[in-house]
Amino acid sequence: MKKMLWFPMFGALVALSLYSCASDRSSSHPLHAQITQCENCHSLATNIPSTAPSLDGMTEDYLEEQLANFKHAKRGIDPTDAMTLSMSQQAKTLSDEQISLIADYYSRRTRQLSKESVSGNAKNGERLYKEQCEGCHSSMLGRYFTNSPRITHLRGSYLLAQLNQFSKSQRVVVEDSKHKIKMAAVAKNLSESDQSNIVAFIKEHYTD
Repeated sequence: MKKMLWFPMFGALVALSLYSCASDRSSSHPLHAQITQCENCHSLATNIPSTAPSLDGMTEDYLEEQLANFKHAKRGIDPTDAMTLSMSQQAKTLSDEQISLIADYYSRRTRQLSKESVSGNAKNGERLYKEQCEGCHSSMLGRYFTNSPRITHLRGSYLLAQLNQFSKSQRVVVEDSKHKIKMAAVAKNLSESDQSNIVAFIKEHYTD
């Protein structure tokens, strides 16, 4: 009888021990630590004020490219922008392997819609968006050929900040391409009012 009771108890202790070891390995995994750090700013549920974009569902290539831009000081170089400066410093600590792992992790997640908007004339923004933005950012073929990200689900404040940075040549890249040059050229021709109107339209009319 004692042997019969001892074996289940022994099995439970072994299982508990293995579970504890597995949990410890998980919590100390380098990727886990990096993802936790990323989520501090990029999660839509973050408790700190943040204009950082949600990374969930972005393509792996695009995420790798942008992390490389930050790592090589091609983004996050505006001395007046504390958040992107901080992002650049964090990216510098990442190895190429970690960048690939983080990009793979987020590319597999489901996009999260932010309903945060900005003030603007959505009617005027609709015309501008369809003329200037839709072909690269909303079209599947456009995204494929230009490596442009989906943007309609992102925070309104983030979208506005990026348009502003492109218009002032404050967002540069590791390798120029005709598509990135076009993005900067488009933004330079948009007034601050135009930029606000475009984002107001995006956040008012898109649900994913």
